[in-house]
Amino acid sequence: MTRLVVLSVVVAAGVSGCGVPEAAPSHPMHDTVRQELRPTDTSGMQMFRFDPTDVIERFGVDGGDFAVHFTRAGRHRVPAADRNDSGVPDFVEDVAAVYEDVWATYGAWGFRHPPRDTTVPSNGGDDRFDVYLLDFARQADGAFRQDACTTANAEICIGYMVQENDFAGYGYPSLTEATRILGSHEFFHAVQAGYDSSQEVNLSEGTAVWATEQYDPQSDDFEGFIGAWLARPDRSLDSAPTGPVPASAYGTAIFFQFLTERYDAAIVRKLWEHLENGRGFDSEPANQANPTWVIQLDALLRAEYQSTFARTFEEFATWNLYLGPAAADSAQSYDNGVRYPTVMMTQVTAPYRVSPMRVFYASTQYLRLPVDGRASMTAALFDDPAIAGDDTEGMVLVGAARRQGRNVEVKRLPATFDTSTADELVVAVINTARSAVGPVLSKRPGLCVGTPAEVQSCLLPPSMDAGATADPDAGVTLPSIDQPLPAVKPGCGCGMGGGLTPLLLLLAALVRRRSP
Repeated sequence: MTRLVVLSVVVAAGVSGCGVPEAAPSHPMHDTVRQELRPTDTSGMQMFRFDPTDVIERFGVDGGDFAVHFTRAGRHRVPAADRNDSGVPDFVEDVAAVYEDVWATYGAWGFRHPPRDTTVPSNGGDDRFDVYLLDFARQADGAFRQDACTTANAEICIGYMVQENDFAGYGYPSLTEATRILGSHEFFHAVQAGYDSSQEVNLSEGTAVWATEQYDPQSDDFEGFIGAWLARPDRSLDSAPTGPVPASAYGTAIFFQFLTERYDAAIVRKLWEHLENGRGFDSEPANQANPTWVIQLDALLRAEYQSTFARTFEEFATWNLYLGPAAADSAQSYDNGVRYPTVMMTQVTAPYRVSPMRVFYASTQYLRLPVDGRASMTAALFDDPAIAGDDTEGMVLVGAARRQGRNVEVKRLPATFDTSTADELVVAVINTARSAVGPVLSKRPGLCVGTPAEVQSCLLPPSMDAGATADPDAGVTLPSIDQPLPAVKPGCGCGMGGGLTPLLLLLAALVRRRSP
């Protein structure tokens, strides 16, 4: 049985639960910002609100967790179709059903219900989670909004959803599919806010895209986003560039998918449980009060999975050698890896030497070198004596001999590859550190690739090799996230020429629809 309530527009008082209103968010694409007024307060200046003349109705399933707010006229009107003659537009009923299903799924996985809005003055009429259907004019498709935080923990916050009222012109296959993608992503932000609302954007957006994939594996949302991260694996896993949230933040979902397939489906929930302020692992005493996710993931892996972040990140970087056409080469790879974009690789020529090579913590650089008739090849890192400390510590090399884009042999270096039947050698240079060491964000080892004899010659002291350089950014230099990727020869990973390709245009469209 369902319930329909007709409400008049009520001017709501501003909510003071979060203290002084925050300035405009530095990440306008990040959709979990605090906003003091609900959409039903038509006197305010908030971005999303009903018009003063709108008659706002409220619908929810009896005993359910959600209340859907909508209007039948004006620019925010919902589609009028009512095929079951219930008196409620079918779209509104569908929105309510989808959100109920999303929460039932997340609840079954053991996630905590988002905080109730009982203490929020303008709470939509009761403590159910509120979904407001509004016209976004194709600038976005919806967002989770925070409007108050708990007094016990200022990082645990309360909020609501604003969602597109009819998805006209958005290109979704159906209204139901649109709501399933949007609802599963944005409501997961509400779930996150029930643990810690201040975590960095790679985690919040990456796990939200991950959640949609777990909820509806048939959706292509996950596949559409991960290419943006695979195009920049050289960026630290927990570090997004300043400014608007990049597509790569959403694309980190591939790492959380890896964790799920490598370990179990509960690992993401367990991680969020340890991110609440004061809930960090005892093994990380300096990180308990306000936990950071990569450090807590390392502690979680040690405590429950007999592993470490370093070991896990090396495996992740190795799995990324098995994407696209190479996915069929190993059982130790993603279940659906054949559907995923390939990782960005930079082409260089053997014999290859770079010193120093800057590799940020929790990142990987993939190099591809044509064999050019070499019957065997190898690679080695060395510590540059011009740089204090051992810059090979925590660094790992994984190689793949390939033929026509397929892996012939993959193994950890040092090792020698039989390349007599291969056409290229791929070398993954992996920094397994879980965080920066003080102000130092990267390791700067030297790297040699070629035949065993070429590598042996390459490893001679710098004074015997005129190719040595003290330039800390020499060697592989990848572009800014906002710049086109360099052109490379056909057949390499995700290399592309100048300008936006259809893939990046798709990613741009996906990100635009996520939030304003």
